[in-house]
Amino acid sequence: MSPLASRRTLAAASSLVLAAIGLTGCISLPGGGGGSSSSDISKMKNIPEGIKQDLISQLNSASGSEKKEILEKATALNNVVGTQLIAVDPSIASGQKYKLDPKGMVTVDKNEDVYLVMSGADYWRLGQDSYDLCVDQDCQYYSSWTIDTEGNGSSLVYVWTLKIDNPEVTDQPLVRRFRVGK
Repeated sequence: MSPLASRRTLAAASSLVLAAIGLTGCISLPGGGGGSSSSDISKMKNIPEGIKQDLISQLNSASGSEKKEILEKATALNNVVGTQLIAVDPSIASGQKYKLDPKGMVTVDKNEDVYLVMSGADYWRLGQDSYDLCVDQDCQYYSSWTIDTEGNGSSLVYVWTLKIDNPEVTDQPLVRRFRVGK
């Protein structure tokens, strides 16, 4: 075999090996080759750990289009921190701004109703499976909220639901909706 033919054979074999490795998810290839992105979700720092594990579990058992939706939801949840939100519901707070600052503070005008309907919180932290809104920096007093998403892209809406552990208080969830501000 000539040296040129040997090099071509080696190059072809190497390409096949790289493609096989890429398809198993061990490396990412340009153009989107590779396996699921559960490791990407595990690296997202603004998602509560319990929710993150649920998303990874869902991703691992999902098919093609479902995986995309799960990754979009994880990205949206991760991006809620630092994103200017505009209240949609309840109507008393509609149009008012609300933001979880990456440093654990809530950015909000305390004279607006959105401050009151979001627990009068000045601070926030990640809980195990919630975003906790705190009235003091030590989070001695806090309310726990889950966040879900509706829609995507420019129609993305964050749906915040207050976790109420006592069914005697209410059997109806307390829900707030926010769209992404500009």
